[in-house]
Amino acid sequence: MYDFIVIGAGYGGLTAASLLAKSNKKVLVLESHYSIGGCAGFYKREGLLYDVGATTLSGFDYNGPLDRIEKELNFQLKKKRVDPGMVIHFKGKKILRYRNFNKWIDELNKHFPGINHEKIWKKIEKVSKLAWGLLSEVPLFPPAGIKDLFSFIGKNTGNYLALLPSLLMSFRSCLPKDASNNEDYINFLDEILMITAQEKSDKVPYLLAALGLNYPKDTFYSYGGITSMGHEIEKKIKEFKGDVKKRRKVFSIEKKESNIFSVKAEFNKKTEVYESKNIISNIPIWNFANICGGAFKNKMNIVSKKYSKSWGAMTYYFSVKFNKDLGSLYHQVHSNELKNFIHSESLFFSFSEKDDLSRSKNGFQTVTVSTHISIDLFKEQDFYGDNKAKIKRFENIVLNTFKENFKKFEILEIGKGEVGTPATFEKYTNRFEGRVGGIPHILDYYPFSYPKNATPDPNIFLVGDTVFPGQGVVGVISGAFSVVYRILKNEKS
Repeated sequence: MYDFIVIGAGYGGLTAASLLAKSNKKVLVLESHYSIGGCAGFYKREGLLYDVGATTLSGFDYNGPLDRIEKELNFQLKKKRVDPGMVIHFKGKKILRYRNFNKWIDELNKHFPGINHEKIWKKIEKVSKLAWGLLSEVPLFPPAGIKDLFSFIGKNTGNYLALLPSLLMSFRSCLPKDASNNEDYINFLDEILMITAQEKSDKVPYLLAALGLNYPKDTFYSYGGITSMGHEIEKKIKEFKGDVKKRRKVFSIEKKESNIFSVKAEFNKKTEVYESKNIISNIPIWNFANICGGAFKNKMNIVSKKYSKSWGAMTYYFSVKFNKDLGSLYHQVHSNELKNFIHSESLFFSFSEKDDLSRSKNGFQTVTVSTHISIDLFKEQDFYGDNKAKIKRFENIVLNTFKENFKKFEILEIGKGEVGTPATFEKYTNRFEGRVGGIPHILDYYPFSYPKNATPDPNIFLVGDTVFPGQGVVGVISGAFSVVYRILKNEKS
């Protein structure tokens, strides 16, 4: 009998499990894959280690979630700051996202003159700092009910209430006209937001856009890949007497009359049954609805259908050897050819560090390339038909874009590559329809209608990228702190 069974060993589930295990709860994590991480996982080919998604490590500034989890669990990830945190290749320009505020403003003035960038980005910085303070100090924001409002008592409510308008207006609508009417500037900002918020500036609330646009400023490279922090958290779960079992695909959750949950999982074509007092789901809400039973299943089906907006990803993985240093490991490249093909406007290139011998050797660097694709478009188009012509076209776009934009670094050799699609993500991560990135941060859902970590069943909780505050390692770790706070607070009341 467990106090908590956590379904899914992505960062949200691992973090929640570790914090509960540290609080002396008997915790079990069940993961369907052979390794942890989910969309922030990894795979190996011919001795090379690739990040599954083009994910960067951010969330250490302003007492951010990643800084908090390192301190809370007392570990130190081997990492290095990347500055500039990203290079954006846009209409023949190379725009460097510097960490230093004045250098960043000078860079923007050089490429987008005639806009008061200092005023715009000072506000972005201010709102970002307040937002992380809110999520840290008031974990039950947004409130799931009247009872949660009591958690605001004694906090800096004046500062936080000032943030409310920024959740109700789009980022673009808050920009001065010299910026909002500059289509190149908006296109440039929109593609950064597509990475960090899954939507564009006319649909993303100002607060979430501010966090997303500041995201590349706080960029780190994690030695061993993006999953390295997950491995550290997994070690802590076991240190605190918790357990993580892999290759266990949960297919049924049933609540008995005794209010104990019976959880069934498949392992080696056999059924294993576990019992627990509480459930934490780290899998997407669309998947979770399919494994629940009874009236709760009906409620989850309603929720999952309501939040139907989501993206898939087209990815490409290869290795490369350069003669010159890249400067930054993260590059976003705008592409008209890609836009004409799958209506996505940029490719994100994520490189391993040359001295990270756990991922590659002999001077090679592994590369993960990612872009958005509409799930509907992917389903309508036969990407695997006609001798995989569309797969080959995507591969050609990626490689041609790469050779054109990175030739100044003197490409010596390009290794064998392979394409990933929503079907790939569905097969290996079991995510419904291969949806990735969670639910987009859009005005339709924010702030109070976005799925929360509490559910109609007081013993079932949600974490992950389809629960507030949403996608990315930083978002799901923040959400895990919130759900554990709720659980422990409920026990005391």
